[in-house]
Amino acid sequence: MLPSQAAANNKVVAHIRGKQLGGSSAMNFMFWTHPSRRDVDNWGALGNAGWSWDALAPYSRRSEAFLAPSAQQTTDLRLGYVDPSAHGTGGPIANGFPKLHSPFLQAWPRTMEKLGLGVRGDPRDGEALGGYVNLLNIADATRSYAANAYLGPARQRTNLKVVTGAHVTRILLKKSKNGVRATGVSWTQEAGKHEATASKEVVLAAGSVASPQLLEVSGVGGRKLLKQHGVDVLVDNPNVGENLQDHVYVPLGFAVKPGLPTNEDYADATYFQEQLSLYLQNKTGRLSSAGASSALLSLEQIAPTLDSASPSLKSTVPGLADQYRLILRDLKSEAVAQELTIEGGISPQFSSDTTKLFSAGSPGNFLSILGVLEHPLSWGSVHIRSADAAVHPQIDPRYLSNPLDVQLLKAIALHLQTVARTPPLRDLLQGGGSVYQPGYRALTADDVEGWVRAAVQSEYHPCGTCAMLPKSAGGVVDERLRVYGVEGLRVVDASVFPSIPRANIQSLVYAVAERAADFIKQDA
Repeated sequence: MLPSQAAANNKVVAHIRGKQLGGSSAMNFMFWTHPSRRDVDNWGALGNAGWSWDALAPYSRRSEAFLAPSAQQTTDLRLGYVDPSAHGTGGPIANGFPKLHSPFLQAWPRTMEKLGLGVRGDPRDGEALGGYVNLLNIADATRSYAANAYLGPARQRTNLKVVTGAHVTRILLKKSKNGVRATGVSWTQEAGKHEATASKEVVLAAGSVASPQLLEVSGVGGRKLLKQHGVDVLVDNPNVGENLQDHVYVPLGFAVKPGLPTNEDYADATYFQEQLSLYLQNKTGRLSSAGASSALLSLEQIAPTLDSASPSLKSTVPGLADQYRLILRDLKSEAVAQELTIEGGISPQFSSDTTKLFSAGSPGNFLSILGVLEHPLSWGSVHIRSADAAVHPQIDPRYLSNPLDVQLLKAIALHLQTVARTPPLRDLLQGGGSVYQPGYRALTADDVEGWVRAAVQSEYHPCGTCAMLPKSAGGVVDERLRVYGVEGLRVVDASVFPSIPRANIQSLVYAVAERAADFIKQDA
């Protein structure tokens, strides 16, 4: 269930989930971005002993297989900043730069340089800011993701059984002399009920929506909520399902000059079939690659005069005061925004229908520029509405409920217009960036807030709902990802992030999972 968002004009924002092998890594935008050093160090500062950028770095490297750019790619995409030594090369997840370069992709880093925002250093080092061409999870024109990179090589293991078409109904918990222990899981499949017994431990990796839901229907959660839905309370922890954090963005759509390639070209069935045939026959053509522009920018870079001080930042919720303090401390120097392009139109009025969201809905060809808020202060929750795991939980991100998020997105949206009107990107847009996709308009300081509230979207990066924090500070799992109050139960997914990092979260999910694998082996 998705309640309307009061601070965002009461709109409903859909939350898509990866319900296939590989989870959401099978359907994301394939951007291979990384948290900042400060993002991960902050996890340690919040009370998680042993967590820091340096401690996690070996696991980040372990997960990735960096494909160095060619000399031609380096020239075309301004990749002189790349430091191969900052990347891992022996891991399962491939990442490299686009081999097919659109005019927009080549213009992006040059436009950022014109604005004085060119990247200084490799963003993989966790410190560099600026605009650049991003890495993608593509190898041999094929998505590199959890199912083909991790599961594929392990499918022949005799101790591995993959069950598809299943819906987990609960974690089996049993009271013991030491409290509560996880003994297995139950699920339904093709109308049948099944159970599996754990000899050592249960690992919950259902994502930021389903992981807290499964804990709650299994008896781990806030006492009042569980009793309301008739669930026996085994572990009273009201932190379960709280601390939901998500990246949000505002888009602007611009008409491009005639003849430039955008996603609208695929509306021509003949053209689409030609491109599909090229891909299926020899993995060439436009379907073999994707756009990958990115810019990680601090508040100092996009709106140096904006005052981040706000009485709304005071919080009486355990743990939030410390997280707010760290976010505010870093606004001036860390990435407050990620700006990127999509070579096609977006229709923000369809926030509740993702089949229509990523389309223009109007004749013509368009470029969308997105401005993403990297460390929002508006946090929500995920909680059950029933004791039945088949009933969708209530997902309430409370977008824009903190006024500072609105102020930051206003500054970001206005900066997007500056980017669009700067050469060489402006040379690719009709009217030098002054002709908008129908439904969009030029923004001013006086009316930008209305646009932010109407157009804000989720970037589908939910995290934090089973937070790794001291229990007294809002935690659900400890620093080894073990659920408080339950023996033999660990959570390993983005729900354990105590605070949301900059940029796309997929690379950090892999790194945390790699470290969790060591925890599991060490604790066996």
